[in-house]
Amino acid sequence: MACRGRRPGGRGRAGPDARGDPRPAGVRGRGVAVPRAAARPGLAPDAGDGDPGGHPLRALEQAGRQPAARTALHLGQPDLRAQPVRRSHRRVAARRAAGDGAARHLRPRGAAGRRSHRRAAPREVPVKVLVAGAGGYLGYWVTRLLTESGADVVELNRRGVAHHGQALAGDVTSAKLGLSPEALEQLADVEAVVSCFGSVDWEADPASLVNLHVSGVRNVLNTAAVLPSVRRVVHTSSLLALGRAEGTVGNRELSVGQTFRNWYEYAKYRAEAVARREQRVPVSVVRFGPLLGPAPAELVPLTGGPLQALPQLLQGMPLLLEHSGRFPVYAGDVAVAGQVIADLVRAEDAPAVCTYYDPARPTLARILHELCQPYGTVPRIVQGGRRARVAQRFAASRLGLAKESLEYTAPLPVLDPDVLAALPRPVRAERPGYIAETAEVLRDARRVLSSVTEVSTS
Repeated sequence: MACRGRRPGGRGRAGPDARGDPRPAGVRGRGVAVPRAAARPGLAPDAGDGDPGGHPLRALEQAGRQPAARTALHLGQPDLRAQPVRRSHRRVAARRAAGDGAARHLRPRGAAGRRSHRRAAPREVPVKVLVAGAGGYLGYWVTRLLTESGADVVELNRRGVAHHGQALAGDVTSAKLGLSPEALEQLADVEAVVSCFGSVDWEADPASLVNLHVSGVRNVLNTAAVLPSVRRVVHTSSLLALGRAEGTVGNRELSVGQTFRNWYEYAKYRAEAVARREQRVPVSVVRFGPLLGPAPAELVPLTGGPLQALPQLLQGMPLLLEHSGRFPVYAGDVAVAGQVIADLVRAEDAPAVCTYYDPARPTLARILHELCQPYGTVPRIVQGGRRARVAQRFAASRLGLAKESLEYTAPLPVLDPDVLAALPRPVRAERPGYIAETAEVLRDARRVLSSVTEVSTS
């Protein structure tokens, strides 16, 4: 008599971020598949982590199994995609019974799933917060708003300088953040840790880019786990971690079979995967789109968003966009993003995953027009389709455009409008004119006509 084989992942159905897996049974459960390539040094092996698809990080990071050349990403090879995940009900039940706040995103819909959307009022008592990446664009606003709310802020960066709080020199790419035992002892009363570091340079070396985000997040979580008073870690992720996802995507989804345009998207995907798998300390993941708004000019990144096209537009060069750029890119006010993180730090009950963007959903065309307005320039935006985008990519070097930025001339994945409902309430309103004010800061500092790579790991 023939025996019926068991379903993968036990008797339970697929997890909440899983979709039906169309692949043959022999290749399921491998997570993110990357093309083979020659070994690239620089990524440290670690057998203890994996992505939600079960693909161990060591398989990606050890020598001899590095990601392929970035041309594979530009060509959209089908094997570079995040595969859906199947999870066992036993594992979900065990985490839920243990009260694992970091695994709330695994809870099924219904009464249990709705509990994570209830928001307690922010705490009034002062808290001590460690901010990793405090020297960056977003970190500037996070530390400012936390300090204004009365929190005791420790700003971790490589230079050991602070904008608003107490300075602490450290390195997220090092074990224990490169801190001495004495420095760790001074952090014993830290109640919350904010992880807002990262590189926004789409053209950076793939090995260093992935290593920075993945190993950096792992080191932050490992350090937070040994600090006795930590009750929450807030991890800043990106909507670009969804890559070229199809269909409507919500807060619960991460692995949806998407492909990735560049190594930045892939690195953010892997970093969020590590944060979601954390079980030692509660983790709240918050996703942002492109952030804009005034800040010290040297902190405003000129790469990794609409600002990357600004120098070419100011010189009168055309930019081919699908639908003439009349599609949202889920941009947001950097000050509101900083306030969202501050609210997550103080909240008694925070969501496992939430998303912030400007509810007005400004289109890419509107953003580019407002960025050019302080210069008295009207951007030359031309209607273009897929063929036009391919032609523009080949002419990128002549036009002075970064090929990576041309991948965003098409609409992004569609977000479920309900993703905003998970934000801590009340949500601060966007400042009027925050997009144009970004360009005004750059204009006054005369930074915009020279593309400068910004890496906010400092």
